Amino acid sequence: MSGKSFSALQELIARASDKPLIKARTARMVKAFQFRPSDAAPYYLEIVNGVLKVSSGETSSPVATIIASDEDLAGVVRGTVDPVQLFFAGRIRVQGSIFDAQELATLLREAARS
Repeated sequence: MSGKSFSALQELIARASDKPLIKARTARMVKAFQFRPSDAAPYYLEIVNGVLKVSSGETSSPVATIIASDEDLAGVVRGTVDPVQLFFAGRIRVQGSIFDAQELATLLREAARS
């Protein structure tokens, strides 16, 4: 069962992945981010040299795994919720690289603005 956050990320990536700022930011990236909503199916974002792809399921080697409720993840993707505030409130957890998760948050914020 796909959740709100999965749909929101798909829409955001479809709308913003061809924007020059997003292309420039992701041009040399080769990373995958795993999302594990507590109340929806897992999914991941793969970024390979400027190409962004959202897929259902699990990826084999994410740089970071983000765990939160589907509603909180959807808010982060849409840019209506600050992921740092969620982190310090204990409502979002990151396994793996915090640095890469922060980089992803910045990228999502920029994509939501474009």
